[in-house]
Amino acid sequence: MLKVLQNPDFGRLFVSNFVSEVGNQIYRIALMAWAYQLTESPALAAGVMVFSMLAQAIVAPLVAPLADMRERKRLLVFSEVTSGFAVMLLPLFFMNSIAGIYLVAFLVAGVQRLGEPAVMAIVPEMVEKDDLDAANSLIMLPQRSLEMVFLGLAGLLVATLGAKAAFWIDAASFFLAALVLLGMRDFPAKDEPSGSYWSMVVDGLSYIAKNPTARFVVGVLAPAAALGAVEGSVAVVLATDVLAKGDAKLGTIYYGFLDAAMAAGAVLGLFVVPYVTARYSRRAAFLVGLALFGIFEAAIGFTSWVGWAMLFFALAGIVNQIFIVPARTMLQESADPKFMARLFGGWGAAMSTAIVIGFALGGFLAEWIGVSNAFIVAGVGVFLVAVAGAWFGRSVKA
Repeated sequence: MLKVLQNPDFGRLFVSNFVSEVGNQIYRIALMAWAYQLTESPALAAGVMVFSMLAQAIVAPLVAPLADMRERKRLLVFSEVTSGFAVMLLPLFFMNSIAGIYLVAFLVAGVQRLGEPAVMAIVPEMVEKDDLDAANSLIMLPQRSLEMVFLGLAGLLVATLGAKAAFWIDAASFFLAALVLLGMRDFPAKDEPSGSYWSMVVDGLSYIAKNPTARFVVGVLAPAAALGAVEGSVAVVLATDVLAKGDAKLGTIYYGFLDAAMAAGAVLGLFVVPYVTARYSRRAAFLVGLALFGIFEAAIGFTSWVGWAMLFFALAGIVNQIFIVPARTMLQESADPKFMARLFGGWGAAMSTAIVIGFALGGFLAEWIGVSNAFIVAGVGVFLVAVAGAWFGRSVKA
C-alpha cells in the first residue's frame, strides 16, 4: 500500500478523500441530530437518510456520463466545492426548515455521486494493474477508519459547538479537499459525445447488462446488499431488545459497540484484501467473502451476549471488504475505459436501491419473525446468493 501512496496523484486523491470524509462524519451526525431536535420526530429525522439514498439511486446514473465526457480532475474539484456551498445553505438559510434540510441532504448526496464515478474511473489510470486492489482499499480506508474512531468524537463536537458550527466545519473541509485536488495532473475524458446526453445515460445503464463481468458482479451484489442491509436497519433493535434485555440506555451503548466492531473489522479487512487477492482469484475472493458474510450475519441471530455479537460484527466487517474491493477491481478491469464512470454510476444506483429495500426488509422481518430470526434469514439469504453466483458465474474470469 505504501507504494501506491508514493504516487503523487494518488497521494493527493487519498489526502483529499480523507479531509472530505472528516467533514462528512461531522455532517452526518449533525444533520440527523439537528433534524430530530427540530422535529422531535424519529420518522421525519429518518427522512434525511431517505432523501440521501434517493439521490444516490436517482442521480448517480444521470450524472455519470459527465465523468466519461469531461476532464475528471475538474469534476472532482467541482463536486467538492459544490458540496461545500450546499452545506453552507444550512447555517445560512435552513436551520429551522425540515424541508430545507431534506433539500440539502439530497443536493449533497447527488453532487457527491458526480465525484465517486470519476474517482473509480481515474484510479486505474493512476496505478499499475497489480496495485488496483491496494488502491481501491485505500480509497475506502478514510471512510471506514473514521467511522471506527470518529463517530463518537463527531457527536461530542456537535454537542459542544452546536449543529451550526458543525456545518461550517464540514463546508470548510469540502473546500480544503478541493484545494488538495488542484495539485493533481489532468485526467482527460475517455469518450467523445456521439449522440444526445440521454442516449449516453441509457448506454451507460445498458452497458452493465452487456458486460458479462459487470452483469455478474451487480447481479450477485444487488440481492446480497438487499439482504445484508438488514443489519443496518435492525442492529439497534437487536442491541436493545436482545443483548440489553430491553434496557434502552444499555442498548444504545451496545449499539455503538456493534457499529465500532464492524468498522474496526472493515479497516482490518482493507489491509487484508491485497494479500488475499495476491493468492486467490478475485472471483474466488468475491464469492467466498460474500458467503462468509452471510454466515457471520446469520450467526449474529444465534447469540444473546454482546461479546459474541461484537465478534461476529467484526468478522462481518472484515469479509465485507474481502468481497467489496475485488468487486470494484473486477469492474474496473473489465470495463471499456469510455464507459468506466457510467458503469460505476449504474453500480452505485443499483447498490443504493438495494440498500433502501434492505432497510425496509429488515424492519418487516423484525416485526414479523423477531429481530434474531431476521438476522438468521438475511444471513442465510446472502449465503445462498453467493452459492448461486458461484454456479451461474462459472464462466466469469477474474
